Amino acid sequence: MGRHKLFIFILCLVAALSLAIGQGYAQSPPKNGVLPNGVTRTHMTNAQHKAAAARAAAKRLASGEAMPMPVLDPLGTPDYWNIPNWTNSPLLHKFVDTLPGLGAANANNLGNYIPVAIADTTTYPGSDYIQMGVVDFTQQFHSDLPTTTRVRGYKDLAPGADGKAHYLGPFIIAHKDRPTRIKFTNLLPIGAAGNLFLPVDTTVMGAGTGPLAMSGNLAKYTQNRALLHLHGGDNPWISDGTPHQWITPAGDPTPYKIGESTTNVPDMPDPGAGSSTYYYPNGLSSRLEWFHDHSYGLTRLNVYAGEAGGYLLTDNVEEDLITTKKVLPDLGGVYHYGIPLLLQDKTFVPDPEKLAATDPTWDTAHWGGMGNFWFPHVYMVNQNPYDDSGANAFGRWDYGPWFWPPVTTIANQPITLPSG
Repeated sequence: MGRHKLFIFILCLVAALSLAIGQGYAQSPPKNGVLPNGVTRTHMTNAQHKAAAARAAAKRLASGEAMPMPVLDPLGTPDYWNIPNWTNSPLLHKFVDTLPGLGAANANNLGNYIPVAIADTTTYPGSDYIQMGVVDFTQQFHSDLPTTTRVRGYKDLAPGADGKAHYLGPFIIAHKDRPTRIKFTNLLPIGAAGNLFLPVDTTVMGAGTGPLAMSGNLAKYTQNRALLHLHGGDNPWISDGTPHQWITPAGDPTPYKIGESTTNVPDMPDPGAGSSTYYYPNGLSSRLEWFHDHSYGLTRLNVYAGEAGGYLLTDNVEEDLITTKKVLPDLGGVYHYGIPLLLQDKTFVPDPEKLAATDPTWDTAHWGGMGNFWFPHVYMVNQNPYDDSGANAFGRWDYGPWFWPPVTTIANQPITLPSG
């Protein structure tokens, strides 16, 4: 068979297989929810969720119970079938607050701004040396929110800094081929006081018990671990900030004090317990990068809590376009290279009444009340065998064995159904 004919044959075969797969798996089952083989559909639609929610509300109304709390069955599994575990932020007015700018001179109406990191240019000739720490602090994010939103983020520790932590700060400005050296210090509380103010799923690797459990030590990884990872940088591996390069605060009693691959920069002094050093060559062209936490088992939570910041890398080409060719505008001052725009998505805990109606399982004592960061913390499946349609009014996840086609290779134990 000629090469072209073989190519056409392969295309036709791929198309036929795609069509067969599409007819077998992508086609929507009948609206009555029953598949041709008699198995009830488990791909839940919005209509099924709404119908299940209406039935759950009717049952609560009939029982005179406004919002039942989770009930433990004899095996200790929470009954989440008809308990909502989501929420929306409080209603916030648009365009009443200005954006926080770079530097104190560009603070918004709430006093928020992103400081530019103060670089020491003499301690390491040819390099910019930055001292930075991670701390817990509070900040007001909107005029309609309280002033005490809890944040876990970075703080400029340079002698000339203002001594305060700022959300998404400090902002680092670097130049191509001029290395940045950082001494990073974990200033979080030790022990239980250093626990994160967000729900931590300890079944995730790196968030529960550590390798010492093999010898009977059931100590868990602490929640006050932190590190720096320059996202998009040309970093040597010792300074990459991998999930296993975290450090804990000095004096923390945990047996897991540093990550397995934590390594300091060899030509910088030993920073001591609770600190680590980083070296960024900055060999790339101009670009906006960002740095963030990458701790094993906590990355998503630490970044959401505020451990993130901007890293602007400039070069001579960009400088020439600004100062000589005038192709790019010179905005002057800290905005000489433009105005960086950093976007994040946040959900804030609503008022107590709304929270009770949408997420009665939220622990305000540990995670904070209105105005604090809210985060999903219950993995509720889309299926509920106790509902007439099999749908869960509040589910967001498909449980493999109840999915169609079913996933039969799951290694974990089946979900325990509530009694009764």
